[in-house]
Amino acid sequence: MPYPRVLVAVAALLASVSVWAQNPSAANADDTRNAQLLQEGAQLAKASRQAEAIDDFDKVAAFYENAYRDETARLYSARSQVESLLYLAEAANAKTSAKVVSSNWAYAYYLKAYALVELNRADEAKTILQRAIDMAPHNAQFRAEMGNLYQREKNWPQALASFDAAARDAREFSPPQIKNSEIGRAWRGTAYVYVEQNRLDEAEALYRKCLELDPKDGRAAAELRYVQAQRAKAGNP
Repeated sequence: MPYPRVLVAVAALLASVSVWAQNPSAANADDTRNAQLLQEGAQLAKASRQAEAIDDFDKVAAFYENAYRDETARLYSARSQVESLLYLAEAANAKTSAKVVSSNWAYAYYLKAYALVELNRADEAKTILQRAIDMAPHNAQFRAEMGNLYQREKNWPQALASFDAAARDAREFSPPQIKNSEIGRAWRGTAYVYVEQNRLDEAEALYRKCLELDPKDGRAAAELRYVQAQRAKAGNP
């Protein structure tokens, strides 16, 4: 079974940029400028210019770190109104002061993690990605990518937990434009772990669910064929 990429394709990252760049929280001039810088960095990453991309992502992160360095409230970085309200409600229930800031901040960490993985610096990527998750704990995209990093370590229990959280959050909170793709990503991650654990029946069922969700999901179709071939080799087609 081909080893999957640790983070989603850059094309998917660029599609996501178009979602978070439209976030009302990114309406002022500084946020708009930083969203553009993230887009430029993502394009550099797509062109395999990871070091330059990281420089762009670091500039964005540094802007927000400096802007909020004296803030005492818990800071969240949300990409939708639904996600913003969730964080504020959770903070209120915990009797904690909270503020929702631009989604650019967490995505600067997320995109940097992508670039670090491409540079084979997975340990650093994991640390940076955790920063993104701390700021956006219900972002399905971030959770799925952490699942991929756990896959890389062959830490199957933690990978399954991350993908389960990603699927749950995608169903509830992902923007409509990318909800199905993020659900499918989480399910494919879970199914991959099932294959590694020789739970082929469960993997096959989940890949079929992916194809029901999106009949054009080529990765799910390819992995389903792989599972069926493995079952045939074992004499259990």
